[in-house]
Amino acid sequence: MTEDNPVCFGMKNITSITPTICSLMDVPLPSISTEDVIDDILFINKKKSKNVITKCLLYAPDGIGYFLTIRYKDQFKKMAAIAPYSIRLCSVYPPKTPICFASMFTGALPKIHGRERSERTVLKCETIFDTFIKAGKKIAIVAVRSSSIDLIFRERKLDYFSEETDEKVTSRAVELLKQDQHDLIIVYHQEYDDLLHETTPVSPRAIIAMNNHIESFIELGNAFNKFWKKYNRLILFTPDHGAHISREDGRGTHGNNIPEDMVIRHYYNVEKGENK
Repeated sequence: MTEDNPVCFGMKNITSITPTICSLMDVPLPSISTEDVIDDILFINKKKSKNVITKCLLYAPDGIGYFLTIRYKDQFKKMAAIAPYSIRLCSVYPPKTPICFASMFTGALPKIHGRERSERTVLKCETIFDTFIKAGKKIAIVAVRSSSIDLIFRERKLDYFSEETDEKVTSRAVELLKQDQHDLIIVYHQEYDDLLHETTPVSPRAIIAMNNHIESFIELGNAFNKFWKKYNRLILFTPDHGAHISREDGRGTHGNNIPEDMVIRHYYNVEKGENK
């Protein structure tokens, strides 16, 4: 929990993603991970599946803050057929992309995993990817080339797919779902974050990008349910942080301990495999 941070009082934070996935898929936790799972997700699995999850698709759109899900709630309602459940979570401080995803995939706060500055060097500590590999699971990370997710989890025996655009990332991920060779697929998009920095978090161009992420998640979710329908499976929509308008230049930015940057909403669903 995050009682020590008034901005996120009473909320779990994104470190809970790793122990939740590990619990559902019966994989040991990384050595530095918290054990603080998201009980709501485990409850939905118990209600709908009652079995170990064998496949997980995690979609990570950069910069989608909680305030967007409130202000543009009708757009986010479009995802309900894919991921009808959601939970409000806290990011980690400072809410910068490589720091956030290091926490999301180690299950640890920045002071524990050591990534406290916005840098893209390889993270050396144990992550969810390392424990999945040890458990014999196959992993794919599909991300925009040279992005944080593309770089900081390198040097591991998993499949890396670096694409030039969000659209190509989506196409590659759909193909991987169709091939059905992986147990955990991470998909990262960055258009919205790029544009919030160029403009503002709610500029027309940024909102088009936000909608593109929603549509991409729906496309991925449809492929997830088509090609992985025989498996007990988990799908997640997991942004890393939000954003605000800088007083210095009037453009979008993030990195402050304020609700706009720190509070996010994750969407999810668990589906029971056919004949399970």
